[in-house]
Amino acid sequence: MRQRIRIMKEIVVQGMNGEMVVEGDKITVKHTGPLFLGKREVVLDIHSLQAVVYKKAHLLINGFLKLVPKGDNPMLYQTATLHQMGKDELAIILRAFENTNPQDAEDFYTYVVGRLDQIKAAENNHL
Repeated sequence: MRQRIRIMKEIVVQGMNGEMVVEGDKITVKHTGPLFLGKREVVLDIHSLQAVVYKKAHLLINGFLKLVPKGDNPMLYQTATLHQMGKDELAIILRAFENTNPQDAEDFYTYVVGRLDQIKAAENNHL
């Protein structure tokens, strides 16, 4: 019998107002902005998420990463403003220029969406 080995890889995304870190099925959101009123650090299990919304930062336009918990509608965040996302404890703002590594945000998004797809497929197989 073959044993499935999952490699635990850490992906860190630095944003203007904090960072998101995914390691295996654990996601940590840390906020560093001095005026942020929500929780400074939120730790979630990936199983508690429904989706992740990713607005890519471009040359002159900031973007964001937003974690959407189960029971929430991800479509609501497709038109969200950066001001709204800056106040959200499950979101970070991605800087347009001086972005430390835009590939980190892409890798984070791809990994989390892939894991959510795997989780949904496993849940459907158990129904």
